[in-house]
Amino acid sequence: MKEKSGFHAARRCNVCLLVLACLSLSTVFGYAQNSDNSDIPLAKTIDSILDATAFHTAFEGVFIQRLRDRRVLYERNADRVFLPASNNKILTSLAALVELGPTYTYHTTLLAAGHLTRDGVLHGNLIIKGSGDPTLTDADLQKMAEEARKQGLRRVLGTLLYDDSLFDRQWLGDVWAWDDEPYYYSAEISALNVDGNLITVHLMPGKKVGAPVRVEISPIANYVRVENLGVTGPSKSQNTLFCTRLEGRNVLLITGQLPRDIKSSDEPTVQLTIVDPARYTATILLNDLQKEGIHFDHTRLVDISQEPNDAVTLVDHTSAPLSTILRLMNKPSNNLIAECLLKTVGAKATGKGTGGIDGSAVQTARHIFQQAGLIMDEIRQADGSGLSRINFVSPHDLVLALSYLAEQPYFDVFYDSLPIAGVDGSLYYRMKGTAAAENCHAKTGYVSQVNTLSGYVTDKDGDRIVFSIMFNNCLAPYSTCTAAQDQIVETLANWSDTKTALKRP
Repeated sequence: MKEKSGFHAARRCNVCLLVLACLSLSTVFGYAQNSDNSDIPLAKTIDSILDATAFHTAFEGVFIQRLRDRRVLYERNADRVFLPASNNKILTSLAALVELGPTYTYHTTLLAAGHLTRDGVLHGNLIIKGSGDPTLTDADLQKMAEEARKQGLRRVLGTLLYDDSLFDRQWLGDVWAWDDEPYYYSAEISALNVDGNLITVHLMPGKKVGAPVRVEISPIANYVRVENLGVTGPSKSQNTLFCTRLEGRNVLLITGQLPRDIKSSDEPTVQLTIVDPARYTATILLNDLQKEGIHFDHTRLVDISQEPNDAVTLVDHTSAPLSTILRLMNKPSNNLIAECLLKTVGAKATGKGTGGIDGSAVQTARHIFQQAGLIMDEIRQADGSGLSRINFVSPHDLVLALSYLAEQPYFDVFYDSLPIAGVDGSLYYRMKGTAAAENCHAKTGYVSQVNTLSGYVTDKDGDRIVFSIMFNNCLAPYSTCTAAQDQIVETLANWSDTKTALKRP
């Protein structure tokens, strides 16, 4: 009897182990792990989309929940962590709204350090101090220069100083790709920024074949050096012109040829990043002040980390509120705004915004995430934008963040900042003519082999559904990934909790 009982016990144990192994394999290979409350027809529809052969290399994570009662409608690898790409901006938005509030504004100030006489002579230095405003423009600097003249400033016996000390000098995020450095989406981060820390380069053919291409740089040309190897090619020749910035240097390199007969509308215009944004901002401001007729006895720009005790505010530029800035960040997915917002969160909490996983920005954000109920061992944030390859978050955590935001009094601010399917932002071309158009508000995300979409959609019953759909290690084309995401969202928009048949988009 003992042997027989032992045999049956061992058999039962083996069956249990087999079941556990199957469950484990379902996790490894990405099969759906749906809760008991999930909708079976809906789950089958989503499974059929995700199980397409195009995604056989992909690691897929999905979590879908009805907001009203937190009913889980579908999940797949929901508590595994994924590279979020720009879905990271959802976390940055949460941290900024909690720490700063929707009415928060940035202030960029001009200070006079020294005695300003009645005849407009400043016996000392002029200082521009940044607070991290990522939306400051050349036009704003021009207005500040005009206002300084209106305040009576005519001559500065010293020079122009600039203060970007509110943030650290980690101008690039942790583990950003080195070959992205010259391009607009990888602009350097500073407490003193202008025009997205970009220059605009317009290239035109020369007057004759073989002549160097002509180069126009705005807003100023004297901040970068140009190595122009580009030449004017024969009419109807191929356009092979290439323009970039050399790594770590404010040097532009132009190579290739531009056809002599190219239409003016086809002439290349590129935006490139610059090195040292604070000095760039000060350089533009100095030019603007001089155009206003304000003379400087010395024009050498100097960076400082603290203003003299006698410095007084001469001009104060106030940014748009955070509610507006979030729209400027989330709809087009602006990386510089995201980075500055996260460092501002750190600066507000600790007095200085520092980058990286251990910096004040991320550590302050993590405290906020914990208070919001996120699962802390399923999240690691390294930057504000999602460019870093060491950001990780689970679909479950993104849905928790979105659900928490939906309960806050400033939810409309966040909701209105998200791209709207078929209407604007990075979802402008997607889901047009479907039940999700003008309905789905969601944040897109893309870096190489990563494609993510997280947000809200309202179903046929009028209930808001919160979702996160994440593809990592995906070798399928970008369009294939977005089509699958769109199909899932369209399915949710057509879903009803009644027992009627599910409609496919």
